[in-house]
Amino acid sequence: MRIWDCHCHCRGNETGDDVLRWMDEAGLERITLFSLYPPTLSAKREPGDTYGLDPFDASGRLGGPSLAYRREDVRAAAEHVAKVQAVDPKRIYGMLWAEPRAPGIVEEIERAIVDMGLRGVKMIPDHWSAGDEMMFPIYEKIQELGKPMHFHSGILYGFGDSSRFCRPALFEPLMHFPRLRFALAHISWPWVDECIAVYGRFGAAVHGTGRENQMWIDTCRGTPDAWRVEALAKAVPFCGMEHVMFGVDTVPSSLPKSAPVHARKDKDILEGMMGLTEAQVETFFWGANARFHGEKV
Repeated sequence: MRIWDCHCHCRGNETGDDVLRWMDEAGLERITLFSLYPPTLSAKREPGDTYGLDPFDASGRLGGPSLAYRREDVRAAAEHVAKVQAVDPKRIYGMLWAEPRAPGIVEEIERAIVDMGLRGVKMIPDHWSAGDEMMFPIYEKIQELGKPMHFHSGILYGFGDSSRFCRPALFEPLMHFPRLRFALAHISWPWVDECIAVYGRFGAAVHGTGRENQMWIDTCRGTPDAWRVEALAKAVPFCGMEHVMFGVDTVPSSLPKSAPVHARKDKDILEGMMGLTEAQVETFFWGANARFHGEKV
């Protein structure tokens, strides 16, 4: 069975050869790999750092105590993940983790996708919301380029008190950009029901139009085991297999340890507890992500 991990984060010091080796050890055919968060490149670096630094500081807050939003950091983050992707772009799908407050962000997104060949954009709402007007030029550009966006959604263990900006209902304004495909990560845990309801709202918006729902659900962990069965049992039948994707949410070096465990647990739930067919399970692990990236399945 082919497995595509839709949610993996760069640390900044990995090479493409490293990533492919870890993928092979993990049994993954393809991954979506997010760049470093650009503002961390302006943070204080530790001796011996060759590129960036661990996105989390010692306190667990993403990015450290102070961040700068610099255009050159966006470009450096894009260049690193593009270099990793270039080793095997059929297996490594790089995406730019974009900071909307960085100067020239629309132009840098276009450069990352058009000139560097990255596959889309990752964002985490941090004291801004998906419906803020500053986001509209970004949506227009990515919609024009035909690439997807991947958002964090749900409880957020970094960026200070940012969870209030990550509620799934706050993403409803994206329906004004109907050709923009987007995914909400972590099934928005603990707001799983709200996430599924938002998916239904986007479904209602395209009902009778012949257009596909523009929203996908990234099921990477966020849901602890005690909630996992319930979350998948709700998301899969309501949203359909074609829009529910498998993800791990780790860094490449941890894939050999984490990915097989997550894949086995989810496969046991889908096949053993929910009774899904082999074809449906393959859609979860591969086909839904392929559709998200605009590939024919």
